[in-house]
Amino acid sequence: MTWIFDLKYALRLLLKRPGAALFTVAIMACGLGLCIYMYSVINGLMLKPLPFQDGERMLMVSPSINGVRLGDSPVSYMDYLDIRDRSRRLEDVGYFYGEVANLSVDGQVARYMAIRSEADLFDFTHTQPVIGRLFNSSETGEGANPVVVIGYQLWQTYFGGAQDVLSRSVLINGVSTRVIGVMPEGYAFPMNHPLWLPSDLEPTKITEENAPEVFVFAKRAGGFSIADVDIELTQIMSLREQRFPESNAGRSAFAITFMDSFLGEDSKPVFLVMLVAVGCVLLLACCNVSNLLLVRASERAKETAVRAALGAPTLRLMMQMMWESLILCFAGGLVGLLLAGWGLSVTNDVIVSFVPDKPPFWWQLGLEVDVLVKAMGLVLVTALLTGLLPAWKIAGGDINQILRDGTRGAQSRRSGRISRGLVVFEVALSCAVLAIGILLSLVVYQATKIDYGVEYKDVYSAKVNLPEASYSTLEERQTFYRRLTDELRQMPGVSAAGIMSRLPAEYTPARKVLIEGGDRVQSEQYLLPQANDVVVYPGTLEALGVRPEQGRMLSMSDTLSGSEFETESESEAGDESETGSQDSGRVAVVSRSFVDRYWPGETNVIGKRLRWAEDDQWYRVIGVVPHVIHGRPFGPGKRMPTVYRSLLQAPVSQISVIATHTGTAYHQQIEQAVSGLDASLPVYLSKPLSNIVHRNTAGLTFISVLFNLFGLAAILLAGSGIYGVMSRTTAQRYQEIGVRRALGASNAGVMIMILKQGWWQLGIGLAMGIPVAAVVGPKLVLVLGHNPISIWWLLALTSVFIAAIVSLATLVPARKAVNICPMDALREQ
Repeated sequence: MTWIFDLKYALRLLLKRPGAALFTVAIMACGLGLCIYMYSVINGLMLKPLPFQDGERMLMVSPSINGVRLGDSPVSYMDYLDIRDRSRRLEDVGYFYGEVANLSVDGQVARYMAIRSEADLFDFTHTQPVIGRLFNSSETGEGANPVVVIGYQLWQTYFGGAQDVLSRSVLINGVSTRVIGVMPEGYAFPMNHPLWLPSDLEPTKITEENAPEVFVFAKRAGGFSIADVDIELTQIMSLREQRFPESNAGRSAFAITFMDSFLGEDSKPVFLVMLVAVGCVLLLACCNVSNLLLVRASERAKETAVRAALGAPTLRLMMQMMWESLILCFAGGLVGLLLAGWGLSVTNDVIVSFVPDKPPFWWQLGLEVDVLVKAMGLVLVTALLTGLLPAWKIAGGDINQILRDGTRGAQSRRSGRISRGLVVFEVALSCAVLAIGILLSLVVYQATKIDYGVEYKDVYSAKVNLPEASYSTLEERQTFYRRLTDELRQMPGVSAAGIMSRLPAEYTPARKVLIEGGDRVQSEQYLLPQANDVVVYPGTLEALGVRPEQGRMLSMSDTLSGSEFETESESEAGDESETGSQDSGRVAVVSRSFVDRYWPGETNVIGKRLRWAEDDQWYRVIGVVPHVIHGRPFGPGKRMPTVYRSLLQAPVSQISVIATHTGTAYHQQIEQAVSGLDASLPVYLSKPLSNIVHRNTAGLTFISVLFNLFGLAAILLAGSGIYGVMSRTTAQRYQEIGVRRALGASNAGVMIMILKQGWWQLGIGLAMGIPVAAVVGPKLVLVLGHNPISIWWLLALTSVFIAAIVSLATLVPARKAVNICPMDALREQ
């Protein structure tokens, strides 16, 4: 039971100096809290398997083109069939695709996303509905009776949880659809969508030429790794390339987890660096606490030596020091857990801001049981790290030398070197982490200042989906477009309005494009040239401040006859099917970047023709406009050229409505204009265009804020640690300082002597930290898709800031030392 007495003894020692104890607990809470928080984020976003049976084996199959891996992308339906039939390392292979669903229940209209899949989707997750049944194979394909399985929250919202929901029908995109089942609360697979519809693909009508694209999911067979699956997929796709060179040239496939598919494989290095950074912060906290405990051990060196001389066991003396470390670390860990829990709650809200629709269902950040267990282990390891060094000093001290020493609490050469080494380590880590944080902040700042090529101030947008059942003809869609824009332009406060398929700054899938009479120009990533395909209503680009550099803009006269028109349905992937004979009436406007990339050196491109690789319709170029960014302002999307077509020639189903508005009632006015034309059409994702612009940098902003938080925590820990150590070591030298001053040393001389100690440690620490930041920082920027930037001035600025903190931390105890009376110092025993 000696441990109880040792615990009480450690508590008494800590309570003698409550201020120092609280300061130490705050240091540990900072380090442990940030570390627990960061691990919880990485675990929730990347490491934790899906919450289903065999969740750790669930994978997505994504395409690669000419060696470029495209995560979170669909594959050809024909590729899916071969993978399903030939793979022996994948099990339960299935597919799904998403579509916009206008849901109408008893006059209430709302827009949702729906999943279409085969009947075995729910078997994949071993999940049954809470009421009703799942759809079966006879209900898939063209001509089947329309049925739907709905989510639990939808059931509660629209039907109040009533059991008679199974006898009800709802309208989905204008089609009466019978509800046959309700999924359990919280169920959301494969995406966070509340509607599940049977696939309407008809396999017998699908060929290599017209095959749609689908998302493929599967389970890794037992005994095989993801690398093994990749090898088999490469073999299967290689055989397909040999059999179908026109459709499959350069195409392959690979397996990827659901988490990596959504975040992107490039995010792993980013999170790894963040974990290392927060680990550095924890190391700083350990260094600080260890240094403070080391100083406390030095102060009690004579007392400990007397107890050892009287027969106290060395192990027990060491355990008394370890108990102090355990108490401080567990108290800091408890506070750190509270801070981490609060941070995770805030992060859940932040994530919503940079996800266009709903975050994936597995993105639920919190302090789960496994995280708490690992947090307890981390606290124990931290306690050992912080307590072993002071305990080792107690065990390794020369009792006779300490007892012969007439001064009280003086530091030995060895403990002095250890303290100085820990301070140097703190400065190096804080320099590296803070410099990387400032660098990422600079990247974010530059991204927010990028010119997207349009005027988005006071521009508001909303989305509308025109169901095929209600708007199947050219005249119906043209009439809707015209009446909607006319209605908006007449509303008070609206100075301009328009309609387009994809908004500026919004993700736009690139399509392969062919240039008439030209060779296959190699684009940045793929063999075929690529360009964004954006369909706009005449006058829309002008409403966004875009003016022609050459030629003219799209006009109301750019139309097609009914015989030349075939409805285009824009899928979630942005693909469109368009067939028919060549028509000189089809026109397009291209961006300046398109001209520079695919017609380099040409001074006049008016009249040149292009077409999409999967279509046979040629478009004549009638104008050139400045480059507009459709997507994120860094990476390949920033430089992707764009082809603008007319909605009057290629009417799509999912449209974005824009209006330049000076008031605050933009949502009500857009909704009023749409409902006035068709009350069954819901208006969704209504927001200022500036929100979409800011969303593009929200993820990067989040990362930079975390790095800055880590960096500030690091420099504060380093500064407080240096202050604490310098205060202790200076206090231990009061007698020496008193002797020096009694012998004639000036105040300035004494102060410079003390400051030099901090400056030497500062210089060595910066020499270690700056190279780390200079190497890691630029590489992290490249991983994030941003252009490299010069950081030497930034490193210099960081060094000056850290030097100021260290000098301040050293100056305070130095001034205190020179203000002490020499006689008081000489009388101290």
